Amino acid sequence: METKLEYQSDITETNKLICEKYWLREGDKRSGFIYTCKEIGQEFDVKHQDIPSIVKINAHLVVLDCQCIDCGTTKICYTRSQLTQLKPDSWRCDDCWDAFQERRNQDYLEYHLKQDRLAEEHKQEVLAYINYYRDIQLTNIPVLTALNDVDRFLLAATVESLGVENLRTTVSLRDNLSLPLSPFFRLDEEILHHLFKLNLLILTPSISYEYVTINEEQELEIDFQQAIFEFTYSIESLTKIVTNAKYRKNVIALVKNSQFKSWCEQIRLGECLSYLVTRSRLNNLAPPIDDKLIRILRACLTECPVSTIHYIIWKSVENAAAYVQKPGITRRHASNSISGNIERVFDKISSGSWMYNKSYRDFSNPQSAIAKIFFDYIFEVEDSGFYCTLDELFNSHKFQKSLEQVSYSKLGLVQSTNYSITLDYSNIAKQPNIL
Repeated sequence: METKLEYQSDITETNKLICEKYWLREGDKRSGFIYTCKEIGQEFDVKHQDIPSIVKINAHLVVLDCQCIDCGTTKICYTRSQLTQLKPDSWRCDDCWDAFQERRNQDYLEYHLKQDRLAEEHKQEVLAYINYYRDIQLTNIPVLTALNDVDRFLLAATVESLGVENLRTTVSLRDNLSLPLSPFFRLDEEILHHLFKLNLLILTPSISYEYVTINEEQELEIDFQQAIFEFTYSIESLTKIVTNAKYRKNVIALVKNSQFKSWCEQIRLGECLSYLVTRSRLNNLAPPIDDKLIRILRACLTECPVSTIHYIIWKSVENAAAYVQKPGITRRHASNSISGNIERVFDKISSGSWMYNKSYRDFSNPQSAIAKIFFDYIFEVEDSGFYCTLDELFNSHKFQKSLEQVSYSKLGLVQSTNYSITLDYSNIAKQPNIL
C-alpha cells in the first residue's frame, strides 16, 4: 500500500519524530507497525496513552492508492486502526457515505411503500372475492329442516366449541382454549371445511381476509386454523340445533347411516393420532403420520376401543424412546420404528399373549365437543367413543331393530322357545339403556 505522511506546518521536531515512528511499518503492509506506543513513549518520555493524540494533532497519513468509490477523494488516516481496518476497494468518504445512507434509506422507504401498496391491492382483491363468494353463500343457505342429522351434529359441535357468547361468530381454532372441537387438528379443519361448503359457515371479510388466498383456479384457500367464521343461522336456530343434539335421537337409523359411521371412525382415529403426537413430543420423537400408520391404526380400531389403542401407543412410544438410547440409533430411526411397534404390541394383546391394565383418558387429550355429541348424547354412555368399540355400540341397536321387525304373529309361533342373549359391555363406563 502506497502512503505519504503529511505534517502540520507548526510541528516540532520531537513531535515529527514521534509521528514518523508511530507510522513506520514493515514495507508497504497496512499492519506490521515497527514500534509500539509504549516503546515510543519510553523513548520520548511521554505517556504511551498520549501518543495517538499527539500524532492525530500533528500529522496524517495519506493513502495514495485508496480513493472514494463515489467521488475519488484520497483516503486520509489519523490513527493506525483507520489504516488496518481500511477496505480500499469499497471505501467511501464521509460525505459520500452519508449520501449513500440517505439513498439507501430512501430506497428502503420506497420499497416498503410499494409493498404496502401491493398488500393493499391484494387485500382489496381478496375482500372483493370473499364478498362475492359470501353473496353466493347467503343465497344458498340450506333450509334448517333440510339438514340431515349428521350435519346438525357437526354444526352443534362447532357451536359448542367455537361459538362466541352471542353465537354470531366463531373464535379461531388457534385461539380456542376451552372445549376442543375434535381430537385432532386435521379433523378440526375438515369439520369447518365441510360446514363452509354447506354454506353453514361464512367468512368474516374484515377479520379473516389475511388468512385467505385465491389460487390459480380462482378458488378460495382458507387457513382454517386462524380464520373466523359467521354462522348463517339465527341464534334461536343454533340454540335449537344444539339442544336437539343433546337428546337421544333415532339411534337405530343413525347406526345404519354410513355418513354417521364414517364420522365416528374419524373421531376415534383422531383420538389415537392426537395421543400419538402428544406422547411422541414428550419423548422428542416425531413419527411420520403417513398412510401406513393410518392403515395400522384403523386395523387396530376394528377390534379395540380407543382406550386400548392409547395403551398400545404409550407402550410403542416408550419402546421407541428406549431404542434411541442404543448406539448408532438416531431419533429419526426411533420415530420411524413406532408404527412397527404399534403392530407388534397390538398383535400380542389381540392374541391374548400380553395382558395390560385398563387405560383411562389422559388429561392432555380431553374429550372433544364432537365426541360428546356423536357418542355420549347418542348412545347415552359416558365417553363411549373412548371406552367402546363401534361394534359394541352399533350392534346392540342393530339387534334391537331386528326384533322390532318381527311380527306379533311370528312371535306367537315361537312363544315356547327360550332365547338367551349376552351383550359384553365390560369396557363401557356406563351401561346403556337398551329398550
